[in-house]
Amino acid sequence: MKTSRPPGLRRLAKPRPDRLPPRLEPTTLWDFPSRNYGGGVQGDGAWPGATPAQVIWNLLRRYTRPGDLVVDPMAGGGTTLDVARELGRRALGYDLAPRRPDVFRADARKLPLESGKAGFVFVDPPYSNHLRYSGDPGCLGRLDAAGGEYYPAMEAALDEIRRILAPGRHLGLYVSDSFAKGKGFQPLGFELFSRLRQRFDPVDIVAVARHNRVLERGDYRRAAEEGGFFLRGFNYLFIFRRGAERRRPDGGRRPRAGRRGGSGPCGK
Repeated sequence: MKTSRPPGLRRLAKPRPDRLPPRLEPTTLWDFPSRNYGGGVQGDGAWPGATPAQVIWNLLRRYTRPGDLVVDPMAGGGTTLDVARELGRRALGYDLAPRRPDVFRADARKLPLESGKAGFVFVDPPYSNHLRYSGDPGCLGRLDAAGGEYYPAMEAALDEIRRILAPGRHLGLYVSDSFAKGKGFQPLGFELFSRLRQRFDPVDIVAVARHNRVLERGDYRRAAEEGGFFLRGFNYLFIFRRGAERRRPDGGRRPRAGRRGGSGPCGK
């Protein structure tokens, strides 16, 4: 039997995820169905593959203090800058193809910042060459992870991140594995984690559930089922800390960025 609702009483609508205030995540499984939070807009919504703002918010709440300098060497749409400033942190963003006036043009492998100045570094690099970020021939997003140029470019960027990050401070790297038809699976997460561990001390690994609308499209799901491959359902979030100076196995110091040849990457 259907019951009537008392006059003037309306059913409460379920709050939209992007209208909810951020919360500190207590586990290593994060679920962010929306790119923004709190009813605001963090970053350029038109930027391809933008980072969920709550990912950055959680990192900055845990690993930074008001007034700390937060650096994003592949700033893209500027989400890191907006979140950092909302939290009272100073922010610097660099990109090879900047689209905002507060993002400075710079090669992520040779940043115009003094050594040890950053209190936190966040980087969301291209996941191989699936998205087009710019027409710049030096963009890291043009490099195929199945080829031989992507990982050396990322190693150079990681060397530079280590240079600018203050000892004892943290960094976050957000990345997904890659699958391309005809080229197969590329474990970007494991590959980059191993390179990070050569330069920094591991703190934790977080899995961030993806809610890309592409995952729900019938044609994509059908292609995955018929082709025998998986759509990317999560991203890795690697959290590291800069410790003491590390040396290479051959006894020499790890070379800093800027000593390698080639052009610099651009990211998200």
